[in-house]
Amino acid sequence: MTVLKTENVSILFGGLMAVSKLNLELKEGELVGLIGPNGAGKTTVFNMLTGVYKPTSGSIVIKSKNCQFQSIIKLHPYQITRLGMARTFQNIRLFRNLSVLDNVRIANHFNAKYNTLEAILRLPSFYKEEKRIKEDSMELLKIFNLQHKSKELAKNLPYGEQRQLEIVRALATKPHILLLDEPAAGMNPQETQELMDLIRSI
Repeated sequence: MTVLKTENVSILFGGLMAVSKLNLELKEGELVGLIGPNGAGKTTVFNMLTGVYKPTSGSIVIKSKNCQFQSIIKLHPYQITRLGMARTFQNIRLFRNLSVLDNVRIANHFNAKYNTLEAILRLPSFYKEEKRIKEDSMELLKIFNLQHKSKELAKNLPYGEQRQLEIVRALATKPHILLLDEPAAGMNPQETQELMDLIRSI
């Protein structure tokens, strides 16, 4: 079943055609790589798919969490994330001065099941949901063996673990489409192989 489809997607920056007539169709469960040299437009494609850039022309539709297809051309990044598409970035964008656990908990709040009033009044439903969010976040950290570093500041993690934390944070939004922008950049061969094995297992 198709989960993401683009038709003739193009983007111009001034007079420069950065991406021209991109046609892409992703099926559920597929692991797909977008390959090209530096400057070929790979990150630009990711930025269009996630609402950071608006295409000059073309269409992008995704299957949302409620299994309906929806155009995402006019949506903001947070709205696209709510529909079920998450990403990591080529340059690490963690909350550096927050703990490893808090980085994941923030993303997990996309799925919080309490409203503003319950949070303000600190009702039992708020505490119950916060407990679930913390437990879910710790389970995600276990996937990458980061649970024992949950209280460390994100900026103090080695580079490879910061990359892994970005993936964990993206997974916390419970996406059905996960875009990883150069996830192994800066890793040594062993770290790269371990990361690829983990990605295949997700």
